[in-house]
Amino acid sequence: MTTGKSSTTSAELIKQLESKDPAQALKALHKLERVGNIKDLPAIIRVMSTIDDQELLDDFTSFLSNVRSKEAPAILAKSLENPLFAGIRTELTRSCWESQLDYSPHLMIFAMMFIAGDYLLALEAFTVIENTCLEHPVNKELIKSISSLIKNTLPDQPETKQRLVKEMIQVLEPFED
Repeated sequence: MTTGKSSTTSAELIKQLESKDPAQALKALHKLERVGNIKDLPAIIRVMSTIDDQELLDDFTSFLSNVRSKEAPAILAKSLENPLFAGIRTELTRSCWESQLDYSPHLMIFAMMFIAGDYLLALEAFTVIENTCLEHPVNKELIKSISSLIKNTLPDQPETKQRLVKEMIQVLEPFED
């Protein structure tokens, strides 16, 4: 995926992504890997949110995981906050940690998903937060705020998530100092 002006070719490919034929949509997605533009990413995510085919949804997630543009984290973070994409938050979040891009400015979004999401979304958000803390410089005050917020939700979390919350607290502690 490149940066710069969107081409007619990528616009046509995005239209092909909307095909009801998963094979045609997948073919367009593979072409977008070569000729796509970072400015196409919101449209690709919009199309992704309409997909019912799990295998094709996994292909879109993999596509997003391979985007290496430094502009991608802001676009994905904005998409994660958009209620229209609530149905694909787990996949979007997975693509974030798989991409290994720097999500440090957006950690509060992942903290909120960790707190409010189901177990699977919380696990994906946990991984983004943990990987970001380990691999990128993080704001200590932000980490303290996130840690405090997460600690305060522990009693209200379902039993299935309480262990994960306790693990998150342990992961964040070294980054608070």
